[in-house]
Amino acid sequence: MLGSAAGESSSGTFDLESAEGKSEGRTTESWAKTLARNPAIKNKIKNETRPIGGKLISDRDSSISPLLKIQNKITEPLNTPLPEQLATQIRKSGPIPFHDFMEQALYHPDYGFYTSGNHRTGKKGDFMTPVSAGPVLGELLARQIHEFDQALQQPPTIRLVEQGADQGWLACDVLTAMRRQHPDLFPRVKLHLIEPFPRLKKTQGVCLEAAEFKNNVQWHSSWSTMPRDDTATFFYSCELVDSFPVRIFCYRNGAWREQCVGLGGTGFIWQEDGIDVETAAMIRHWSPPEVEGFTVEIRPGTTPWLEGWARRISQGLVLTLDYGYSAMELFSPARAGGTLVAMRDHQRSTHPLAEPGQQDLTAHVNFTELEESAAREGWKNYGLVDFARGCTALAAPLLREDKKPSDPWIRNFRHLTHPTLFGQTHKILVQGKGLPETFQPAMLRKI
Repeated sequence: MLGSAAGESSSGTFDLESAEGKSEGRTTESWAKTLARNPAIKNKIKNETRPIGGKLISDRDSSISPLLKIQNKITEPLNTPLPEQLATQIRKSGPIPFHDFMEQALYHPDYGFYTSGNHRTGKKGDFMTPVSAGPVLGELLARQIHEFDQALQQPPTIRLVEQGADQGWLACDVLTAMRRQHPDLFPRVKLHLIEPFPRLKKTQGVCLEAAEFKNNVQWHSSWSTMPRDDTATFFYSCELVDSFPVRIFCYRNGAWREQCVGLGGTGFIWQEDGIDVETAAMIRHWSPPEVEGFTVEIRPGTTPWLEGWARRISQGLVLTLDYGYSAMELFSPARAGGTLVAMRDHQRSTHPLAEPGQQDLTAHVNFTELEESAAREGWKNYGLVDFARGCTALAAPLLREDKKPSDPWIRNFRHLTHPTLFGQTHKILVQGKGLPETFQPAMLRKI
């Protein structure tokens, strides 16, 4: 979900302080005023953290919102039972598909990388995301939502949906921008967060409450509980699909074989297993080169996830923000080794099977799969654009104004659009249904 290997320097570490200037992140003043008006919320947050080195974290940190600076982001290493649980399963039933290993490593209810409650994003976490460096992405999304609202002639309600909200920063950024810059739209927006994990839901609630948005949000454990009606819906996600567990297949001795996880003398090891005819057909649908050692990743959960929202939304716009490629690019000879990456402490790990639950596991998104699945459900694929072009198109009216954006805003914008950070690695897939024939999303327009 959040484990982007993109935005790294040549040494493999994320270089936030690039030649474009150090990101100032989120301004402290607005959050400080909010907390000052809400002492009960401030005390609640304070009581849920512990001091680090004799004080709460309060140093200037450009990677996160000022509210969350006071959360404890430094934890002692955990000696979790997850590796032993996985080992016990393997001893009992034999090697397991990597998909099952990845699912437990990321989403085990108590010890999963995302679900354990440990802080994972920002300069002091394990990796950076487009949301980490500041609020500009949320502001730009608010502009696209406003255009969507105008195209529908300002309906009574706009349902705003986010899935994979992590700490809740992006939702707060979007709503803050709406309240300040689109006051005609803000009262008509109702935010829905899809969050199955209680720890993350609690953290999101604290963030939204401190920003005075909690009364404007409703949580759902899945798309199945989302209302099925005619309400105009804008659904966005950022680095969600890349975190869906993958099956890995390698072409060996004239046949595709599944990569599984077994036990060896030093811990978890790679093993291979044969596949059935249906699985072979699923792989060949994408026409990967059948050459010795070629490796591909397939996400079984992608199509069911897409069908979940595609069949619930009768009129809407969906933005999927993530890193990935078209199928032709993803399964090209240039990526013969696949795209699986393990990340920890802003470094790529060479051992994706090591310490399950303590490092991120991620693989690039097959955007063609999303396009094909949406088309089967009657959705229109408006286009796929990289962050550099999409964010610049949305920001163009601001950049043309006589009053230029602030220097911190410009630095944050450059981190979104710079080719060595998120500008070319991250993309936005835009899909819609039930919209006017003349509608063309601003982020896809030529500047």
